[in-house]
Amino acid sequence: MSGLNEYRAERREDRRADRADARADRREEREQNRLDAEAARQRREADQRAAGEARDRRRAARAERFGRATGWVTANPARAFVRLVQACSIVPAVVSQVAALDHADVALLLAVLLAAMLEGGAWALVAMGAQAEGERSTRTYRLGAWAAGLVAGGINFAHGWQQYPTHHWVAFVLALSSIGAVWLTDLQTHGGRGPTTAEKKQAKEKAEHARRRATHHPEVREVADRLLSAAPFGALPADEAWRIAWEYVHGVTVPGLTADLLAQRLNARARVAELSALPAPADLWPGMPDDPFPGLTLPLPTGPSDGVYLDTVPDELRNASPITVESLEALYGTGSYVLAPDSGTPDPGSPDEAIGNASATAGERPLDPVDLTRVRILADDLAARGEELTTKKVRDALGCRNDYAVRLRRHVETERNNPPAAA
Repeated sequence: MSGLNEYRAERREDRRADRADARADRREEREQNRLDAEAARQRREADQRAAGEARDRRRAARAERFGRATGWVTANPARAFVRLVQACSIVPAVVSQVAALDHADVALLLAVLLAAMLEGGAWALVAMGAQAEGERSTRTYRLGAWAAGLVAGGINFAHGWQQYPTHHWVAFVLALSSIGAVWLTDLQTHGGRGPTTAEKKQAKEKAEHARRRATHHPEVREVADRLLSAAPFGALPADEAWRIAWEYVHGVTVPGLTADLLAQRLNARARVAELSALPAPADLWPGMPDDPFPGLTLPLPTGPSDGVYLDTVPDELRNASPITVESLEALYGTGSYVLAPDSGTPDPGSPDEAIGNASATAGERPLDPVDLTRVRILADDLAARGEELTTKKVRDALGCRNDYAVRLRRHVETERNNPPAAA
């Protein structure tokens, strides 16, 4: 009995182990099925993605082909429409010419060849003119194309006038089929290449400027022409030749600046300085009340000081010419030094001290007693004639610079206005 029980227990254990193995096999099978299903799903998704990408590539290829077909038209609408007009005009023009020649009892093959010769000759000349644009003259090609187009248009016009007696306007349309396309192509090929309105205006102004410059400065023009003829062709620009010629003739590289203009400016500055040195109105009329016009406030004009001569020589002249300020002493009113007002009233009783006070500014030329004597004599002569001593007269008499003449005149006037007291 115990052996039977042991057998039954072993059978139960075997069946239990078999069931566990079966459950494990089923679990493994289900997992494998799940993995297979997941792999199949991933393959389907990959296939769908590949199909979508292929579809997108096909769409992009179609769009690219369509873009290539329409892109040229979009980028060149004028050229595209001209090409359309050419295609729509050549065919009826050739057909009309063939019909006209055939109506004149010309053999059909010969009529086709002659019509092709007329239209083909016109368009061959148009093409050659376009190829020559910018390299050589296109006048011959353009005239030839227009001549061939007019001949073909005349044939079409005559044929249309006879063929459509009740609708003569058709003759004009047939003539335009040979002329209109040539005209449009000529405008497209050769139009817009010439100078613009602004460029024409600039060229006109440039020519007028060159004419006026040559008229106003003939001596400079002569030197510039010699420079241009001596230099290799194109090596020396015209403006550079004029600049060199101006420096050769007038001594400066600034066009328009001459010694006469500089002297005129310097003399004008000298006159301004003379006016600035005049006494105040109260000194002109002694005894006038300090306020002759009560309630009226007028600022007295104050002329520039002697420092006005600091910028007498323009910067352009300083930079453009080797002339120095010191070398301009021969010109009137150079004012090469910046003067300062007199530091004090000279003592009339001490001429040497007066001269020293008048020359207190560092760098100024001391007043020469000989020059003072000459100015005193000049002042006496002018007073005898009823004339006034001015800086210009002192400058002319001594041939000195304006600042030195101003100090000499002031010194002599101070002596006359403040005579030494009697001992």
